[in-house]
Amino acid sequence: MRRSLLFLLLPFVILLTCQVSEEERIHQILNRREEALRKKDLSLYLACISKAYQDKGEDSSRLEKRIDGYFSTFDGISYSSWDRSVQIDGGTATVIQQFHLEVEKGEKKNRYSGQEAISLKKEGKAWKIIGGL
Repeated sequence: MRRSLLFLLLPFVILLTCQVSEEERIHQILNRREEALRKKDLSLYLACISKAYQDKGEDSSRLEKRIDGYFSTFDGISYSSWDRSVQIDGGTATVIQQFHLEVEKGEKKNRYSGQEAISLKKEGKAWKIIGGL
């Protein structure tokens, strides 16, 4: 009897241990954005952004044009983030993180460091950035 109960519970236990937490999904989308910046990959970047993006008078199409301009202007982009704090409230989340951005054009490099607050919204099963960029 115990053995059959164990076999019934085993798939359930495996399923629970394999599920990715909501916080981990948020980390994944932010890591993808970071990768997109380093690779200057506009498609990958936009896959992280919600069509409902709205921040400081900028919607998703204006954000796309701005990021595309950065990718075509700069020879290299280096971006890293750390010390990430994630607050989830139902279907929305806010991330506060430290970042370092370095852009290169020819021999000239500009460096920016600071703290950023990124807003996300859950769309279906995926988290998308809706503000803060």
